[in-house]
Amino acid sequence: MNQDDLKSVLERHRRWLDTDGQEGARAVLSGVSLTGRSLWRADLRQACLDGANLTGANLDHASLYGASLRDARLARASLWQADLRNADLNNADLRGAKLDHADLHGATMHGANLSDATLWGARLGNTDLRRVIGLTAGQLQNAQMDDETRHSLAPLP
Repeated sequence: MNQDDLKSVLERHRRWLDTDGQEGARAVLSGVSLTGRSLWRADLRQACLDGANLTGANLDHASLYGASLRDARLARASLWQADLRNADLNNADLRGAKLDHADLHGATMHGANLSDATLWGARLGNTDLRRVIGLTAGQLQNAQMDDETRHSLAPLP
């Protein structure tokens, strides 16, 4: 997808959000390759990015609230301070992703691969991490969790 096409999709999506679906169109970027692209501060709330290739993409400060990212490739992507609340990240490849200070409250992450991802200051309230691949206690050491956060890792000594 070229930059002009992406810009058009994002503009139509913005109209769709602003008009509660009366105008514009929901962003559907399923299977699209956006490898290494900058989507800094992009408003992708409720967008469909299932199977999209976002390897190495810059999604810092992006709003992905309620977005569907099933099977998306986000390896080495930067999601610093991204809003991923209630996002569907099932089976997403997040190996080496930077999720520092990201808000993952209520995200679903069954089968997501978090090997070597950073979660410094990430908000993981009401997030089920029991079926996440590659997650270590060290990654959770500086994350923000609450009583609703579920994981199966023993705390660090």
